[in-house]
Amino acid sequence: MPCTGDAFGGKAIELAGRVIDPDYQARGIGARMLEAFIATEPTQLITTYTRNPAIIKIVRRVSSDVYPLDDDNELREKALQMPHASAEGNAAYHLNRYGPEGLFHGFDPAERPLSAEGPKLKDVYPQLQSVRHALVIAANINQEKL
Repeated sequence: MPCTGDAFGGKAIELAGRVIDPDYQARGIGARMLEAFIATEPTQLITTYTRNPAIIKIVRRVSSDVYPLDDDNELREKALQMPHASAEGNAAYHLNRYGPEGLFHGFDPAERPLSAEGPKLKDVYPQLQSVRHALVIAANINQEKL
């Protein structure tokens, strides 16, 4: 299976394997690391699989449009090109990406909202009711935001 960069002609990256020590979370470290990477490796598209609103916020920080938050048919098609992606309602998901207990084994970040006043992520994207499923994100990187 080709890597994300190969699949999109060397113009894309996949954000994967993000781990920040809990003592340092919510300090913007993940976003700054992504910004630094994009500054040295210019690219046009970023993709990821996630259940975590914090990851979506990091992607939004460097992007102009983020699918499925923004209704963008071109980004939707790119999300659906990701391995194991399938369209379900208003989003693309990787169904059964994780084991029966999910990625976090008890803690579920999809219980949190995207914004302080908003609904839980899993209420906005119903397939996230199962801890086994991940949302597929595709976003156009906006170099002017960096």
